[in-house]
Amino acid sequence: MRRTDGEVRILGPVEVCGPQGTAVLTGARQRSIVAVLALNAGMPVAINRLVDVLWGDDPPRTAVRSLHSHVARVRQALADCGMPGALMTKPGGYQLDANVDAAAFDRTRDLSLWRGEPLAGTELFGWGRAEVDRLREQRITALETFWGERLEQRDAIEELERLVVGHPTRERLAGLLMRALHHDGRHADALDVFRRLRQRLADELGADPGPETSALHTAILRRDPLLHSAKPAQLPARAGHFTGRTAEFAELENLPPIVVVSGVAGVGKTTFAVEWARRVADRFPDGQVFLDLQRLTPAQALTEMLHGLGVPADRVPADPAPLYRSLLHGKRILILLDDVRRARDVLPLVPGDQGNLLLITSRDALSALGTRHAVHTVSLGLLSETEAHDLLTGILGESRTNAEAAATADLAVHCGRLPLALRIAAARLAIRPSRRIADLVRELTRNDPLDVLSVDGDDRTVRTVFASAHRTLSPQAARLFRVLGEHPGASFPADLADALGPGLDELVASHLVSETGTGRYALHDLIRLFARQSGDLGDGAERLLDRYLTIAHAAGQVLNPRHDLVSRPPSDDLPFGDDRAEVLAYLDAERDNLLHVIRFAATQGLHRETWQLAYLLTSYFEARGNWAARVEQCEHAVDAARALGDQRAEAEMLRGQGIALQMTSRIAEAMIVQRQALQLTREAGDLRGEARLHNNIGNAHSELRAFGEALKSYQAAMEVHGAAGDDVGVALARRNLGYTYVRMGRPEQAAEPLFKALDTFRAKENRRLEAATLMTLGDAFHRLADHAPALLYFGDALKISREIADRRFEADALTGLGVTQLALEDPAAARANLTAALTVCRDLGDGHREASTLRDLAEAELALGERESARDHLTEALHARTQAPDEFEQALVHRTFADLEGRNGRWTEAVRHWAQAVRLFTSCRRS
Repeated sequence: MRRTDGEVRILGPVEVCGPQGTAVLTGARQRSIVAVLALNAGMPVAINRLVDVLWGDDPPRTAVRSLHSHVARVRQALADCGMPGALMTKPGGYQLDANVDAAAFDRTRDLSLWRGEPLAGTELFGWGRAEVDRLREQRITALETFWGERLEQRDAIEELERLVVGHPTRERLAGLLMRALHHDGRHADALDVFRRLRQRLADELGADPGPETSALHTAILRRDPLLHSAKPAQLPARAGHFTGRTAEFAELENLPPIVVVSGVAGVGKTTFAVEWARRVADRFPDGQVFLDLQRLTPAQALTEMLHGLGVPADRVPADPAPLYRSLLHGKRILILLDDVRRARDVLPLVPGDQGNLLLITSRDALSALGTRHAVHTVSLGLLSETEAHDLLTGILGESRTNAEAAATADLAVHCGRLPLALRIAAARLAIRPSRRIADLVRELTRNDPLDVLSVDGDDRTVRTVFASAHRTLSPQAARLFRVLGEHPGASFPADLADALGPGLDELVASHLVSETGTGRYALHDLIRLFARQSGDLGDGAERLLDRYLTIAHAAGQVLNPRHDLVSRPPSDDLPFGDDRAEVLAYLDAERDNLLHVIRFAATQGLHRETWQLAYLLTSYFEARGNWAARVEQCEHAVDAARALGDQRAEAEMLRGQGIALQMTSRIAEAMIVQRQALQLTREAGDLRGEARLHNNIGNAHSELRAFGEALKSYQAAMEVHGAAGDDVGVALARRNLGYTYVRMGRPEQAAEPLFKALDTFRAKENRRLEAATLMTLGDAFHRLADHAPALLYFGDALKISREIADRRFEADALTGLGVTQLALEDPAAARANLTAALTVCRDLGDGHREASTLRDLAEAELALGERESARDHLTEALHARTQAPDEFEQALVHRTFADLEGRNGRWTEAVRHWAQAVRLFTSCRRS
């Protein structure tokens, strides 16, 4: 329905206000026409109904003609005030299209729309008078509702007395006046209102007051505490510049009856709760109560609640809980309980029905509350980077944060995106408008952030809120918290905390420790700093490292028990069994921590723990790679062994360092440390260690393409391993010998040592070295152009690698399959396997293997005619070689690039790449 501009007002004297002024309506008849049409705005009113309402039961014969005449004048009056077309002729009647104040009142119950008696200035009959009575009833009902919600206001009694005078037999109005007088302490006056009502009803209607009013009279006589119901409005003011939490607010859209807002100290639980309570306050018209439970016992909280609901102190019963529930019954009240410590403190305050809302903030998740009631928990996390930036910008101003965008981002990081820390930092900057944000960041970097994050005159600092949470901990949880503060990683597993002592569940419930994933936990950076200052560490560092040694030793026994230089007593408290994949999965989750833990041991001066932990992790890095981290681990271990004067340990960790250096393509450095280790093992008479080093030195020579020296080293390794009675060592040297023959381009000589090595590894059930040997056999047969057995060997190697969860060998086997399939002119299958190999190499962070696989993948794409993809992968391969240099492999990339450019007809580029390849091939050392 189209509404014209302007408004028709009938809640008082009838008038029409248009865009160009007030319509001039002459006489009661015109006002009556406007009024009755407005009562049916947007709908046609039949002429006979109009005649009835305007002239009653005895209209003149000229009524219809007179009606048309009056309508014409009204239409002109409406047009003159800017409302042409508002009054339309319809079949059999007329229709008014306009905004009408009575319709607005139906929607809003806004009493300010009333200006006096409805339809004043009209003369109506029949149904028109009934409409006037209806509007009067609507108004008085709205007034009853309005004052029923405002009995505590100063002018309530005066207004209600005026209304009762006008409507002396209306029981609801009399009841409201009785309540208002009673709340004001005028009990006798309240009883007198009832007496007058009863007399008036008897005199005029021959009736008595209804049961509800009579019950109110009795309650006033008895001074019933239930009568002392007020409408509290106790919510604190909103925090300024509230930011984020959109998802959390969305969770609460349906108003669950009990909400627990939990989170770490300083995360903004109270701020969030007050913000949400303010947003939904209008949905709880009977009031909002706020209580700080940190300073109240449950009994005191109940008493405070009753006071807030209007019950005088002298009317609070000995057991206030039943009265509390009775006062809330049938009401819609929001109750915010702040800083709750225990579920039992809340139980007496849970409303008896679900029309009310109980909103709780607590550092504890209050899980015990959920065993009795349906609880919706909102766990507040840290702000996102964007939200943290928005909060700082809101306080400091956009121009200031934009001017120092990088420093603003750094400030958010140093505050750990913790809302309290961000607000304190912003407050410090706000009081010094000329101070640079970067200066505060520098102060946080150079000083204790817990000291910096405070503001003069405000005792709510980051340190104090953490301390308040710490004070509630049991002694066991406090001790565990102190030790976990020293953990150097980003997260830790549950079994580590459990091994250090009881208290993890308590720390999680207090939000001093957060669960970051299945079975893993973490401390916020600022909480970790607080933990380190929270008490004496005692032997915590030793116990922390002892747990890592226990785990590493048990893992090594599963992965490769040949690494037996360090022995430890067995443990029945392990997070894994004898399954290799299970062990690797556990260590994969810990991988980012391992270097940090070894650094921690080194900085603590715990030399034995430093080198032993690095040593016990050897088998894990053999299976998984991550050799850059392994280099640093071994450096710390070598320093620790030297500090202890333990030559055997030093030699072993130099050997490990050499392997890691070689795997990161730092071959020359690897050769130096391996020779240092060899000298130490010879001095110690350690035959097995010496033999292993001959093997490793041979591998380094082979990578440098110094094949003659490599063969000598392997021969020495076989002799010393044989003298030491180490059959597996001999077989490993044979496998390496076969591998070197393949690299030398003499695959026909590789078969004999490789098959002998394979027989030994199978006899000894060493599946890892069996897989390595199968791959080398695959390489040998591929070089011999005997591709069918090559595919079988690579396939067997892939199967074993996956069974033992050795991803480095898995990558090599996939690459071998891909290269062989490419030789068999099946580039699609080759691309699939090479793509899978590339994914594994990147997961391992193995730059050397990644670069080689990228080149092989480009070869497959060239065969498929996908030249742009080949170009992209060759470009990536050259870039990868800057991090993992290998002149021979780099020459192969340029050779393939030359092939690509030649196919594209770009001969100048092709020649340039060929020249690069020739130069690199020439510079490679050859045996």
